[in-house]
Amino acid sequence: MSNEPTHDDGNIPAMQRLYNRIWLLAVAAMVFFLVAYVGWGLLDLLSLSVR
Repeated sequence: MSNEPTHDDGNIPAMQRLYNRIWLLAVAAMVFFLVAYVGWGLLDLLSLSVR
């Protein structure tokens, strides 16, 4: 029996498994900021008065 940690995914919390996937986290951040800035831009355009 060794003292090496086992890689049992059942014991790792879900958020820790998400944080361990750095590229998935990077893509999620890019999508979030894209949606936020596009949404903010659309809201800004819709709030302009039409002459």
